[in-house]
Amino acid sequence: MNKCLFWSVWLALSCSGLPQASAQNFKGGMVAGIAATQVDGDTYGGFNKAGPIVGIWVEPNFKTSWFFRISFRYIQKGSYAKNRSTDSPDFYRLRLNYFDLPLLAGYRFVNGFNAIFGLSGGYLSKATEENALGPFPAEEVSAFKKFEVSGFAGMEYNYNERWRFGLSLSYSILPVRPYNDNISYRLNKGQYNRVLEFIATYRIQ
Repeated sequence: MNKCLFWSVWLALSCSGLPQASAQNFKGGMVAGIAATQVDGDTYGGFNKAGPIVGIWVEPNFKTSWFFRISFRYIQKGSYAKNRSTDSPDFYRLRLNYFDLPLLAGYRFVNGFNAIFGLSGGYLSKATEENALGPFPAEEVSAFKKFEVSGFAGMEYNYNERWRFGLSLSYSILPVRPYNDNISYRLNKGQYNRVLEFIATYRIQ
């Protein structure tokens, strides 16, 4: 958690100190979007859970086709399912609130599109799980790991000098929660976050 706080302060200073950042050949800004999420291994399918994404970013202002970016964000992941039967109405909802630190590399194409890929480290600040019977027992929710490492890849479109829009897919490299009694099947060792991110990035001048 201390590392997350350190990077958040560093990024905030980098973005707010715009004249200094420009002088040092850096640029930065804000990011916001929607995460469509699911948790592989929870027996529910589909990107049915929507969560917010908000944060800040900084990148060196390289004069090449390649670029690198670091961000600090809040993102809500999880899962949602609902039985619409009137005879036995039921639902399941999982909310996983992360502060994450994506480290991104990208390549600019001449048509305004960017290819992006990278790794992200996340800290789980809070987890809640419930269904029609109420919240799940604390021991089940506490089984979620506090730290997540995920890989991601996607595309961005540079709308103009200020705005950039992107779509990416991320997936947990390690399970975010093991199965009960640590049961596993080959490489499937638990539950994994799968996330589609729809992002708008704004550059502060």
